[in-house]
Amino acid sequence: MLSVLYQELVKKSFAVDNIDPEILLVNNFISDDELDEILKIIDSSDQKDWEIEYQSNLKRFCMEKFGRDDVENLVLEGKFSITQNWNDKNLNISKTKIHEIIYERLQSFITSIDNNLELSGFATIQRMQSGVELKSHVDQDTDPSIQYATILYLNEEYNDGEIFFPKLNINLKPKSKSMLIFPGTEKYEHGVKHVGDGPIRYVLVGFVKIKNFYENNKY
Repeated sequence: MLSVLYQELVKKSFAVDNIDPEILLVNNFISDDELDEILKIIDSSDQKDWEIEYQSNLKRFCMEKFGRDDVENLVLEGKFSITQNWNDKNLNISKTKIHEIIYERLQSFITSIDNNLELSGFATIQRMQSGVELKSHVDQDTDPSIQYATILYLNEEYNDGEIFFPKLNINLKPKSKSMLIFPGTEKYEHGVKHVGDGPIRYVLVGFVKIKNFYENNKY
């Protein structure tokens, strides 16, 4: 899909870099004004707002995958794993106009290429403060419906905090307003290095998934 997506993005005058045959970096996927709208949401959100989304997402996903939302029991049973100390790192913006605009922009590309795929989320802002890291992982290990991950970078002045792909020996620190897209497969295992002292790292994340995957694959 990504080779076709590359062509379609270029047709629409986006500047796209091929980091790897299956990693695309779309420069300036959003405008300055759109970025400002998102940053205003971040600035106006308090600590409680950042503590809602993670648990809500876990329960929603577990219900979809397992037909139950008792996350703690699923973890104890070894059926599900979670990232520790991540309960105040996510902010949902799905009910905002700016999310609708950005979501539809990417979704239109995806559905025009493969109608069996859909953009999931792309409404969760993740923040990583100084000292926070994201351990190396494979997206499909947690959710096999994921075909691609999408990460929209909202700032670049943070220190360290590079995304890395250990099996490809790739380290990246994309610029603000750019979007990274890559497969959810084992080859594209990835993580985020510790964020250094100073500004918080902000990204907007989403996934391209197979439609109706869990309706056809019950656990």
